[in-house]
Amino acid sequence: MRAAVVGGGVFGCTAAVDLARAGAEVDLFEARSDILTGATARCQARLHSGYHYPRSGSTAAAARDGAVEFGKRYPEAIRRAQHHYVVAPGSKVTPSQYLTFCERLGLPYEVVDKPRHVHTADLVVRVPEAFVDVDMLRRLARRDLAQAGVTVHLGQEASGLDDYGLVVQATYGQPWLKPLRYELCEVALLELGRYDGESYVVIDGDYVSLDPHGRHYALYDVANSVHLAVEGEAPEWPAEYRDLLGRVGPVRTPLSNVNRMIESAGRFLWGLEPGGLGVSIYQGSWFAVRAVLPDVDRTDERPTLVQRSGNVVSVLSGKICTAVAAAREVVASADVAHLVAEPHHTPRPARQPQPAGRH
Repeated sequence: MRAAVVGGGVFGCTAAVDLARAGAEVDLFEARSDILTGATARCQARLHSGYHYPRSGSTAAAARDGAVEFGKRYPEAIRRAQHHYVVAPGSKVTPSQYLTFCERLGLPYEVVDKPRHVHTADLVVRVPEAFVDVDMLRRLARRDLAQAGVTVHLGQEASGLDDYGLVVQATYGQPWLKPLRYELCEVALLELGRYDGESYVVIDGDYVSLDPHGRHYALYDVANSVHLAVEGEAPEWPAEYRDLLGRVGPVRTPLSNVNRMIESAGRFLWGLEPGGLGVSIYQGSWFAVRAVLPDVDRTDERPTLVQRSGNVVSVLSGKICTAVAAAREVVASADVAHLVAEPHHTPRPARQPQPAGRH
């Protein structure tokens, strides 16, 4: 069977490798100039273990189990850090509800005194969560793709896929089988003093997270990081945002909400304002599109979904930690063993990768 995987993020790369290992002849198409440079590289890269989703037990359980699988698959890319979850006044879950949630899901935690960086909290717990080193993950994905025999087409939009017995759409819900809510989000990079590589997530509502990212910190603010949101089958963004989405690294732009993000985060955390705690320097922002199910504000549900229609398998990626489980579902949904034994058509000779450039 010949299979085309569209999208070179962590979900597409992992699925492509597993399909090839199952016996398929796989072409991976990525419109950017390299793999893992889209949404995978523009998030805080937290390896969610469930703590973030006290209002959605299914999302939390999937993250808890997925993090274990992901760590076994890509151990060299896992980075440990001190993680703190802060239940703020007015949170959608009370301190007792949050602790009960952790107990119910078997999530280890340690209640700690309010750290020096937190000035407003009803509860602070320290948890054994981790981060993903995306640069290392990219190297591991390149290795796995090469060893599995996947042909990678970079800088190339996927088109003319009728000859493939299977097409996997791993493009973060663009397109999807039903309307989704697409959010254009900003993550700001700050250089901070005295934070010592620690992570802080203030839950649960319109709050913030501050995570170490290399030498800097990635700041996300629920109220101000989402610039635009649309519901439908495919998002259309204003031209000035399309340019930002096409950039690889962090950018400075008048469109940034960084000042409002810092002010919002300052409701709970010390030292984010310019000059705070010795050093606070804005380095630029990433802009990326996030796809979520409509009408999940009550539960904050973030499922990873794998659905098949004809010979097309579509993946709606939730969190990075579920990439391995999603790839397993893709292979099962494709029924690769059967299709390899009885191909849909006479296979053509493998093609050579096309030169970079959009088509």
